[in-house]
Amino acid sequence: MELICSVTIIISIANIASSVSMGTTTISISEELRKQLLKVGAELQARTGEKVDYDEVVRYLLSRVARDEQLFKQACESVDVDASRVREELQRGRAEDRRREEAFEAKYS
Repeated sequence: MELICSVTIIISIANIASSVSMGTTTISISEELRKQLLKVGAELQARTGEKVDYDEVVRYLLSRVARDEQLFKQACESVDVDASRVREELQRGRAEDRRREEAFEAKYS
């Protein structure tokens, strides 16, 4: 959950930074966010074995947001599946769940 919050904040920071000319820019962030960025940076550094800076941390987090957003959009796309087939499969699954639950109750009661 903390990562999601920090990603949201970083997106805001990135939006602000995009309006600034290219080059090195100083931005103000809270101490809490700085600690979260350091933690993500440490994880990246441990994973890659190379030193990382805040720029790389922010790029990494933004790439994850973009990837997650694409996956979310794909998951929300409509699919060409017969609704009655899906309903039958759900009913079969529920019946199997009931059988397992009854067997479990019989075994332990």
